[in-house]
Amino acid sequence: MLPFALQAVSECPAHADLALALGAEFEPLAVDDARAEIEALAASISPLRHAVPAQQLAGCAAAVAERYASVEEPQRIARDCVLDDLLLHRVLAHGHGHRLPLTVIAVEAGRRAGIPLGVVGAGREQYLAHAGLADPHVADLGRDGAIVDLAGREQSVGWQCAHQVAALLLNRIAARAERIGHMTWALQAAELRLALPAGPETRERMERDVERVRARLN
Repeated sequence: MLPFALQAVSECPAHADLALALGAEFEPLAVDDARAEIEALAASISPLRHAVPAQQLAGCAAAVAERYASVEEPQRIARDCVLDDLLLHRVLAHGHGHRLPLTVIAVEAGRRAGIPLGVVGAGREQYLAHAGLADPHVADLGRDGAIVDLAGREQSVGWQCAHQVAALLLNRIAARAERIGHMTWALQAAELRLALPAGPETRERMERDVERVRARLN
């Protein structure tokens, strides 16, 4: 597996590859076990390869929801499990996680099964979408794979690449780590964000955040 820093500057890494590399920055992980888990899911949805896009989206979302439980954002976080629902390899191993890594799992399983799925979102809301669907129907892995109609939303929803999803994961990791006073993890997440592509204003904001967290750590 390529390190996070190398994948972060590559043009188009797979969502799962970058998410696994992100996890490896925080702790050692068994990449082969994680990939085998995704491969098993891909095999289970492969019969959907010849279905119409709407059936593929619903079927893949249902398969993920059946295999992995979605957990809500915790109000109280224990220090030893602050990252459990955000790091992809832990979600694959434990069978439950935040909607964002669950969506990444679905996208990667779909890719391996020949089903063109992706992540769409706006702000803090992310969904599973199908590249072959013109209508605004998506699956919400935070609601057991329920199909959601996004028509009429005020905020536009767009496709999110692996870099954008990694940034969202790092945002959550940094916020949680800082919330419980684990400033080493908070700084690590803030520094990892700097490896990702970003515009000048965003990069300047991220650099200020690194300095702020570093000051708290010292």
